[in-house]
Amino acid sequence: MTALLALVGALLGGPPLVYPLEYTPRVTSTFGTYRIGHHHAGLDLATDDDETVVVRAAAAGEVTRLRRNDAGYGRAVYVRHADGRQTVYAHLSGFAPKLAAEIRAREEKEGQFFLAFNLRKPIPVAQGEILGYAGTSGTDLVHLHFELREKGAPINPLTHGLPVPDTQAPTIRRLLFVPRSASAHVAGALDEHVVEVPADGRVAAPIRLDGDVVLYVEAPDHIDGSPRDLTAWQLALEVDGRPWHLTRYDEVSYADDRYTELDFHLEREARKEGRFNALFRQGPRARVHARPGRSFSKLKRGTHPAVVRVTDAAGNHREVRFTLEVGPAEAPCAPKPAKLGRGTSAPPPAGRLWRERLLLVPIEGLCGAGERLDVQVDGRRQKPGKGYRISRLGGQPAVALDLPADKDARVEIGVAGPAGRPTWTTIQSHGLKAGVTAEAGDLQFTVGDDALFFPFPTEISRAEANPGGPGLEVVGPLYRMSNRFVPAKAFSRLGLRRPPGGTGHVGVYVLDGDRWWYIGGRDEPTHTIGGSVHPADVALMRDMAAPVVGEPRVEAHPAGPRMILPVSDAGAGLSSIEVTVDGRPAYVERQKAFDRVIWLPLRPIKPGEHRLKVKARDRSGRETVVEKTLIWPDG
Repeated sequence: MTALLALVGALLGGPPLVYPLEYTPRVTSTFGTYRIGHHHAGLDLATDDDETVVVRAAAAGEVTRLRRNDAGYGRAVYVRHADGRQTVYAHLSGFAPKLAAEIRAREEKEGQFFLAFNLRKPIPVAQGEILGYAGTSGTDLVHLHFELREKGAPINPLTHGLPVPDTQAPTIRRLLFVPRSASAHVAGALDEHVVEVPADGRVAAPIRLDGDVVLYVEAPDHIDGSPRDLTAWQLALEVDGRPWHLTRYDEVSYADDRYTELDFHLEREARKEGRFNALFRQGPRARVHARPGRSFSKLKRGTHPAVVRVTDAAGNHREVRFTLEVGPAEAPCAPKPAKLGRGTSAPPPAGRLWRERLLLVPIEGLCGAGERLDVQVDGRRQKPGKGYRISRLGGQPAVALDLPADKDARVEIGVAGPAGRPTWTTIQSHGLKAGVTAEAGDLQFTVGDDALFFPFPTEISRAEANPGGPGLEVVGPLYRMSNRFVPAKAFSRLGLRRPPGGTGHVGVYVLDGDRWWYIGGRDEPTHTIGGSVHPADVALMRDMAAPVVGEPRVEAHPAGPRMILPVSDAGAGLSSIEVTVDGRPAYVERQKAFDRVIWLPLRPIKPGEHRLKVKARDRSGRETVVEKTLIWPDG
């Protein structure tokens, strides 16, 4: 099978490749899958946590570039082949001896751990020759990241000659229909609508919808020997027997910064609720969308047969057939439009939902007998069916509005019984567009000039309490921002006003679930500044914990003995670590995911006792300096 696949690869273009690990093939991430900020540009090949597994050249060529870093690709080798293509081998734990010699010479010249350079004289390598060892440099799991590039662009190794046995078809688990405007619905509501796909691939009941509704699909692929859900090669949608959308993971571009945000369902991805591919286009075209689809708003009233077909790189495929029934939905009720006077105020309901320009506000008692309703935007009374609609959210009647994307809007919703005083709910939105600052209370969010794919509104509200976190002291309140999962492509400026005494190791932190992430701590006259791609739940916090340095140990490795030194920080996170051994700099690799640093010396170390000095600094400015004793083993 392997020889046959290699032959097929050769016929497709380029020389046959061999599997680049001295290990049973196990693919844990495929080409094009979701990564924060980019599509995955290669394959991740697992070694069951073994950092001694040999990495070999997939084809004969010349090593033209070496890289050593503790982020990104970590230790990496770049090989140019006779046909002009290039292979990349990343996250290595160590280099083969003749490559390590190049790194050693450059280390002695530049005196730092981060090295990236082209070789003046490329080093020839034969197919199957050892390049190094699989590892965790720059990442958090032991594996090899393998890339194939053509004319500088990453291409899919599985469709361009890499032999990996694959006899399993993709699985289509769920269809996800998402209404995006007040006039839309799926099954009579504005909830996201999930359809479980039966084993025979035929959804019996028609999906009733109308208006601006888009479709996602959860369709994981599996490759022999790999238990993980993977991204398939191609996803196609047909409606009425005609092509509607096509995603194909053949090639990606480093210029498509953050375009994964347009290709997957961000919120479900962040919450680990499944990986859903978008079968439509939003914002600019993503390169992987060979035929960009659109929403179903253009479909005529009536019945439309549809099929989603998913194919992997080996040609295995699966499909699901379903029917779209397009037509209006009956509103849950029709409260009488009325001009209501002053009454009592109610806080916005916790269940309100933002979805791009769509605001949904569930109102308790909205469908009671004789209810009257007054909806105003910026003081202007809205008409039912035009300015707002009554729909359902979570089984409860809700007022649905489409708000401006690029300017502020004040929404006031008044509800009253037949003879009672009205209760008013007020919500303030802030239109986000390039260069605009949204401000509420102590929070400022200034959109960068090239930060958004398209404008959208947000709401800023102050939470009742700031829960705090490990190693952190509460300095200011927690602010929440809505629409956190609208696609965006670059950082915006996020500032919080400092209270009196709010200086000294204070920074801006994002609350993600129950974990805080430091996003900046630059002090301006009145505010402390951080940066965020998306709106967020943020607060000012003071880092109370200095870095902690543990005891060093030495472990064996095929590239030579290496020191493992635990270094952690419970607050803002580590900024820098400096290590000397017997007074001389040791160029160490930081591994954030493991709370440690690694020192792999490129020259022999004298066995016995050595003096180790460590200076660790966190991002809030706290510093720890310690001295340790390092025992280097004999042999």
